[in-house]
Order: sequence, then structure tokens, then C-alpha cells
Amino acid sequence: MKKLRFIRAGWVLLLAALVLGVSFLTPALASTNSARHSNTKAATGTPVDATIYLTLSTLQPKFQSSLEQRVPEDMNNAIDALVNKLPAQDQVWTREMATTLIQPSATLVNLTTQPDGMAMSIQIALYPGDPKPINAGLLISFSVLDSSTIQTSASPMNNGPDLASGPQDTFQVPIGTVKGVNTTPNCGASALSLHLQIPVSLGSTASTSTQAAVANVSGHNGNPMAVMLGSKQHDSGVNTFIEIPASSLSALSGSIGTMPVGSSFTAQNIRISVQGSAIHILSDIYWSGMNVGTADTTIAPGASGGNLTMHVTNTNFSLFGLFSFPMNSYNQQIEQMLNAKLGTAFAGQFSVTNAAIGPNSQLPCAKSDSLVLTGTSSIG
Repeated sequence: MKKLRFIRAGWVLLLAALVLGVSFLTPALASTNSARHSNTKAATGTPVDATIYLTLSTLQPKFQSSLEQRVPEDMNNAIDALVNKLPAQDQVWTREMATTLIQPSATLVNLTTQPDGMAMSIQIALYPGDPKPINAGLLISFSVLDSSTIQTSASPMNNGPDLASGPQDTFQVPIGTVKGVNTTPNCGASALSLHLQIPVSLGSTASTSTQAAVANVSGHNGNPMAVMLGSKQHDSGVNTFIEIPASSLSALSGSIGTMPVGSSFTAQNIRISVQGSAIHILSDIYWSGMNVGTADTTIAPGASGGNLTMHVTNTNFSLFGLFSFPMNSYNQQIEQMLNAKLGTAFAGQFSVTNAAIGPNSQLPCAKSDSLVLTGTSSIG
């Protein structure tokens, strides 16, 4: 009878192995505790739309890591549950036999992006050197559960074993309001995009002597974009893109406030727009409280030291709308002010390697007038 019971338990354990792996559906990407999310949500600032694009190179190791951590744990729990049902005198030797013979592992063989989700190919081995590992496929889909939560669901693929079906797990997005999520099969290196509305608080106007220092601050210090992108940097290559549409840049205009230009002039009513491959800042110039004209500053976005930078290439001043002449003597001062404000708005733990207007070869789906940041980050 002992032998029969052990054989029966072994078959049940084998079936249990077939349903392993589904617990990895709690992706490490962007997961965080609820308290952190509620605290961040309280942040104030101008709400802007932004899209975070994640690459397959970001997602694959996270799913594999979850597999490696959870599969042995789940199998041990399954063994304990089965052994505990046996007579007390049989439990010790049955547990030793089961844990000696069954040492499961799961490998993420392939992850591909499809219009309706991500196709996962998984291989499950019951012990090292298993000559007949179990091959299975799952389609992982993503949906918005609420304003801060992404729901993952699974369904079997290619008539394979039914490892999981229906909603599986959720993960929290620690900043802003989730507007949508979708896979991006036709968008270069991107695999998954998170559409968010994020409150961005621009830095206050700093004195000329301190602006350069403020622009180089790398700690996020409440920076919502930095919180969104995690707390660690790594140099494994580009794995994240941020698309900030022209409408979001324009929405930041009112948050810049008044900027001094030289010793006698101030720039007010600042408007941000995108024209071609450049960002333009239009501002009304006041002298001794009187509006004397309009300045048009042309800016080329870029990256330096992991931060977003704004390089002022030209400033034209229109006096009373009658005469126009260059005002480039103030370019450096304006550039320092902009970097003190805009540069730190999206800097922090997202290490920017490139910034430009419009799509690029790695992110061809970006809009032509969006500011696209390319770089590295650690999500979650």
C-alpha cells in the first residue's frame, strides 16, 4: 500500500508541475507597495501625458527571475500539501524521496510581442537533465484595472497544457494615473507601453549662480518621473523610452513662471511649442513693467551626464512687433534657467542617453512632434 500511495502521489506531483510557472505573472516591472503609490499620488504639479516604452530586453530577465524564484517554492508547497495527507509514518521518507527526485526548474525560452499580448514559450523540467521537459506556451495580455493598477491575464497557446486561464495578477504603477497599456509589436525596440498622466512640478527659479548646480542634481527628491522609473541605474544598454507629446510640453508653459532676462528685462507669459526638430519658447518681454516685445528662443534638446539638457541655439527679439534682431547675448543665461527648470523635471534615476524631437530607428511609432528620451532605467 505504501508503494501505491507513493506512486499515486508522484503522479499528482507531476500534474502539479504542469501548472507551475503561472505565479511569475506578477511581473517585477513597476511593482511597488500601495503605500508608496498613495504617497506619490499626492504629489502636486501640472498633469502631463507621457508614454513609457519598455523593451523586451527589460521584460525577459524580469519574467525569468520570477520563474526561478517561484517555481521551486511552488513545487515545495505542492509536495508539502500532498505529503501532509499521507499517514504520519509515511511522511518523512515520502518527502525526502519526492524532494530528491523532483527538482523543478522553468526556463523562459522565448518572449515575443503580438498585437493582443506577449507570447511566452516556457520549458519546465522536473529535474536537472530531464530528457523530456514540458514545453508550453502562454499568451499574456495586459489591461487597466483601475487608475493605478495593471491587470495581467493568461491563456494557453498552440493547444498546449492549460497552465493558466483568465486574470492572474496585478502590478501597481507607482506614479500618476494609468490611462492605458498595450503591447507595441510594430514599434522597433519597444515591447510594452504604459500611458500615464503624471503631475510634473518644475523647479522654482534659481539665481544665476546656482542654476548650473541645480541642473546637475541627479537625485529624484520627489521627482515623479524618477519615482516612476525606479531607484537604480544600470549600464546594460537602452531599455526604456519616454515620449512626451507636444501638447504635454505646451501644458508645462504655465508652470515656468517669470524668468529674469539680464538685469532690466523679464520674460512672462511663456509658451512652449514644437516646430520641426526644435523646441521654441515664446515669451513676452517686459521692461520696467511695460511689454516691449516678444522673444522667440530656439532650443535643441539633448543629454549630458544622464540628464535631459536644453541647448539654446538662437534668440530673436521683436520690438513692438516692428523690428526684429538677435538677442543671443542672453542665450547662456536662458539656457541655464531652462535646465534648472525643465532639465530636472524628467531627470533622476532615468539615465538619458539621447533626447530629440520625433521618432527614431528604435522607436519609430513616436509622433513627429514629441520629445523622445532614450536611456536606461531600473523599473521596480
